[in-house]
Amino acid sequence: MKIGVDVDGVLTDLESYQLKYGKKYFKNVTDINEDGYDICDIFHCSKEESEAFWTKYIWKYCLRESVRPGMKELLQKLNCPGNDIYIITSRAHTTEQTVVGDIFRRMLTFWLNKNEIPYKKIYYCKEDNTSEEKYDICRRLGIDVMIEDKKETINSIQNIAGVLCISNKNNEVVKETDRIKKVSVISDKTYDDVIELSHKSSEKKINADFVVSFDKDQYRFNYGVIRNLGVPVFKLLLKPTILNKQYIPKNGPLLLCGNHLHVWDQFPVICATKRPTHWMSKKEYFDSKLGPFFEKTGAICVDRYGDAHQSTLTALNYLYIDSAVGLFPEGTRNHLKEKHIDSLYGMLSSPSISREEFSQFIHHQNPRLSQILLLEKMLQNKKISAEEFSYALNDVDQFLQSKLTPNEYKDSLLLPFKFGAVSMAQRSGATIVPFGVTGDYTIGNNNLIVNFGEGFQVRPDDSLEVANKKLRSDILNLLDENKKLEYKRK
Repeated sequence: MKIGVDVDGVLTDLESYQLKYGKKYFKNVTDINEDGYDICDIFHCSKEESEAFWTKYIWKYCLRESVRPGMKELLQKLNCPGNDIYIITSRAHTTEQTVVGDIFRRMLTFWLNKNEIPYKKIYYCKEDNTSEEKYDICRRLGIDVMIEDKKETINSIQNIAGVLCISNKNNEVVKETDRIKKVSVISDKTYDDVIELSHKSSEKKINADFVVSFDKDQYRFNYGVIRNLGVPVFKLLLKPTILNKQYIPKNGPLLLCGNHLHVWDQFPVICATKRPTHWMSKKEYFDSKLGPFFEKTGAICVDRYGDAHQSTLTALNYLYIDSAVGLFPEGTRNHLKEKHIDSLYGMLSSPSISREEFSQFIHHQNPRLSQILLLEKMLQNKKISAEEFSYALNDVDQFLQSKLTPNEYKDSLLLPFKFGAVSMAQRSGATIVPFGVTGDYTIGNNNLIVNFGEGFQVRPDDSLEVANKKLRSDILNLLDENKKLEYKRK
C-alpha cells in the first residue's frame, strides 16, 4: 500500500494554531471567519498582513509545533513491510530554489525526524497549484490512500485514490463516500479506516483509458471529413505560411501548444497535419448553435467556471490512445474584453473622446491583453506617467518596444501560462510540440504564419515549473522568428 500524507493541517493542527495566534496578532478583528482555510480567509486580512503575521510566528510553527495527537502512532503502525509513506506538501517556500527555500525544506525534515514521523520521500508542491500538483504526484506514485485536509484537493484526489479527510471547519462541506472517510480524532480505528480505504481504492481505481467512453473511430471519421472540406477553402482564402511541420510526429501521444490571439488560431495548425486533433474549447462554444460541430469532431469541452478536472481526464484519454490534443496554455485569448476597456478609459489622464469613441479606437488597434496589463503595472509602479500611459494607448506595441529591453518586450507578447499542458505531458508521456501563430485572418493580407518548434517531453521527475518556462520560451522564440520573416517580406 502507498500512503500520501499532507503536513500542514494533517500532521499538525494548523486550524487551531492559526486561530490561537491570529487572535493575539489581529486583536482588532471581531468578525473572525473560523471556517476559513488560511490567515487571509479567517481574519479578512491582506496578503501583506498575512506575511507579516507569519514572519512573526512561522519559526515557532515550523520548528516547535506539536504533531497532531495520534498521527505519529498511526503512521508508525502503517510503516510496515509492503507499505510506503510519502510526504506530499505545499508548505510555503519549499519549492523555491533559493536560500530561503533550502531553509524551509531543512526545517521540515528536521521537524519530521525530531518527531519520529516515518516516510520514504518528500514531494513539494506550489502553494498556488496545490490540488493539481498533488493529484499528479498521487497518480504518478500510484497512491492508494491520501491523508489530506484541504477540500479542493480531497475532491480532486478521490478520483484516483481513497482519502482520509482530517476534519476541520473548512472541509465540513466534504461528504463521506466509499472513497472518502472523515475523522476528527485519530484513534486505533483510524488504522482500520485507512486499510478499508485502500481496499476500496484497489477495487475501484480509475483506469484513465476508460474514464470517459467515446467512439474514437467515429470521431476520426467526422474530423477527417470536415478537415478535408475545410482546409482547402481556408488555404485558398488566407494562404497561410506553414513552417517546420516536420516537427509534428506522425504517431504517439501529442500535445500541440501555442499562443492564442484569435478564435481561429487552431485552423492554421489543422492545415499543417492530417492527424485528428482534439482541441480544448470553452463550454460556451458547445452551448452555441455550433455545439454539434464541436462534439462530432472530438473537441474537448472546458468549463472555465466549473469542474475543469473532467476536461483534463477527457484529454488524457485521447493521449492514452496515442491521439493528439491541441490547447492554448494562456488559457484564454490574449485580447481586450469590454471590462478591460472600461478600466482603461477610467485611467486616462484627460480623455478628449467619449467612451464609445474610445472603445472603437481600442477595438481597431486590438492590442494584446498581456501588453495592456504590463502598461497598467508600469503606471502603478510609477515607471511611466499618466500622460505617457494615455499616449501609449495610441500604439501600445510600439510604445513598449521603445521602453523595454528586447527580452522584456518579447515576454510581453504572452499571458502567463497555466500548468495544464506540461502536467498532462508528464502524466501521459506525450510529446509537446510548440507553435506560434501570427498575422491576420483577413482575406487578401496573406500574412498568416504558423511556425512549429522541436518537440520535447516532460519526464516524471522533471519540474513542471521548468517545463512550463521552456514551453513559453519556445513559443516566444517562434513568434520572434515569424516577426523576422514578416519584416523580410516587407
